[in-house]
Amino acid sequence: MAIWAAGHLLVNGDTASFILFGSMLILALFGTASIDAKRKRALGESWSAFAAQTSNLPFGAIATGRQALKIGEIGWWRIVLGVVAWGALAWGHPYMFGVRALP
Repeated sequence: MAIWAAGHLLVNGDTASFILFGSMLILALFGTASIDAKRKRALGESWSAFAAQTSNLPFGAIATGRQALKIGEIGWWRIVLGVVAWGALAWGHPYMFGVRALP
């Protein structure tokens, strides 16, 4: 979400876009930290053990060696579905929003 919001902020300079994408960027960057703090207060050590094995950054726990990448847990169909959804949004962007998403 943060990358998406930041990308849209770079190409849209009007006030409405700044409010929409700026608020989504702030939520993406700071919302997870807020939720994590609430969970830590509520769950204590069990949350700390869980948090030590995960990451707020996509694939961050895998990159740091805290987890192993197991495609079978994700499922190939989810990867294919994600690529198809991205392609459909990229293709439909000019029809839905009036501007091309890709050059």
